[in-house]
Amino acid sequence: ALPAVAFTFSRKRCDEYASGLRSIDLTANNEKSEIHVFFQKSVSLLKESDRQLPQIKILRGQLKRGIAVHHSGILPIMKEVIELLFQRGLVKLLFATETFSMGVNMPARTVVFDSLQKHDGSAMRYLLPSEYIQMAGRAGRRGLDATGTVVTLCKDKVPEASDLHSVMLGSPTRLVSKFRLTYNMILNLLRFDELRVEDMMKRSFAERELQREVQRVALEHDEIKNKLANFEDGSFSRCDDVHEYYGAYKDVERLQKKVQALLLASPRCAKILTPGR
Repeated sequence: ALPAVAFTFSRKRCDEYASGLRSIDLTANNEKSEIHVFFQKSVSLLKESDRQLPQIKILRGQLKRGIAVHHSGILPIMKEVIELLFQRGLVKLLFATETFSMGVNMPARTVVFDSLQKHDGSAMRYLLPSEYIQMAGRAGRRGLDATGTVVTLCKDKVPEASDLHSVMLGSPTRLVSKFRLTYNMILNLLRFDELRVEDMMKRSFAERELQREVQRVALEHDEIKNKLANFEDGSFSRCDDVHEYYGAYKDVERLQKKVQALLLASPRCAKILTPGR
């Protein structure tokens, strides 16, 4: 169901897939007219030489057919044009890398995964649960679709059930603050009177997590304190012999260790306790 976003973890494949759909036309005549007017108005801000760039010519033809590409290799002004047309529902099929999933309001009816694996710079790996949720969450337009559809292409082989479970239902990656207060940062802050080191620290993600943890511990402390305050004076009357019980327990533990040492020292017992017997 359209509109759809096809996430592809390669800029080259995004361009290839879009170029391979030259015979596909997904827009009506009135939509083509609206796309043409908006596109021409947007590129009119560019120089004449820039308007003749191959990328702009290719995108012009693709957009008129309701198809577009979105990745880091696209010119910034073209990315903005594609995003605005997508929000209007004029882009029916968008081939994009995962950076498109970071958009604020870019919902689609269907999300297609070219693969559940990506290259992270050193090796191929499956998507993290947070990455999958971020991209799959684009499926379903608020107020328009009751449900969204997510499709995963299995071009080479079907992923193992354990891998699918890890990607789709695994625990999200916990955010860890990398904020570090360095001498260089302190010196730079001291150059400005309106900025203080304390204010910078309070704005950091680490400080927010610390304050949240402090609030949780404080609530837990108050809860335990209230429970202790509610105990009656006679609540511990049955614990008078706790010292006697503890002493007896330590005697039993000491005797158990002594018996175990004697058994292990016996050749006959060592033979009986030999693994595999």
